[in-house]
Amino acid sequence: MTGEPRSSAAQFNALADRYATSEVHRAGPSLPVLLALAAPEPADVVLDVATGTGNTALALAPQVAHVTGLDLAQAMLAHAQDRAAREGTANARFVVGSAEALPYEDGHFTLVTSRHAPHHFRQVERFLAEAFRVLAPGGRLVLADQISVSAGLQPWTDGYQRLRDPSHFAQRTVAAWQALTAAAGFRWAASEIVPYRLDFDWWTTQAGCTPQTVQALQAHAARLDSEQAREAGLHFGEAGELVAHTEPMLVVRLEKR
Repeated sequence: MTGEPRSSAAQFNALADRYATSEVHRAGPSLPVLLALAAPEPADVVLDVATGTGNTALALAPQVAHVTGLDLAQAMLAHAQDRAAREGTANARFVVGSAEALPYEDGHFTLVTSRHAPHHFRQVERFLAEAFRVLAPGGRLVLADQISVSAGLQPWTDGYQRLRDPSHFAQRTVAAWQALTAAAGFRWAASEIVPYRLDFDWWTTQAGCTPQTVQALQAHAARLDSEQAREAGLHFGEAGELVAHTEPMLVVRLEKR
């Protein structure tokens, strides 16, 4: 594996079928929290960035005027479009595009969302600036993304995540998110941390890991002492094998000043 993360489009085009059927992504515990913080209204015009197979966009669609789901991975978007057609969702569309160069005019949306995606963004500052730009005054950006529990543990966490998914870029701390969003001009209005316990076998299968990668992940986990493993949320079986980890998910509502 090289130090350069694999492109998100390549990673998720290859695994689109698995993500389309993943209940963790379709209806995991961050989704109702995101919807509550977003407080969607009938007049809202929504952009869901890195929409994947459209789970967040399609959850919002019945509650808003229109929602656009944007993603780099065309195979993921195909699943979103198919689901929208099956469910008769007429006010959602899905388009190819980059989170860091949103193809929309200033002030076009009242709500922007992005769920389980910003850790893939190589220039998250550009994404935040673009989200701020395309939001109307008083609009809100609602994010859900996995976080590192501390700055000291983040290098280990990023290495662990990138072994499993080479398109992973950075799993930021809450403090880092607070600084980044403030620099972009947003007001931090409300937030909640939602824990996800992820079974190791499911987690590695979902990403298409080879047996060699599974072994490398086990070895990476073994580098931590017991206190660090507890902080990282790792869970081990009776034989000392890694069986799961608990991943904290930050959900935050940001408002355009």
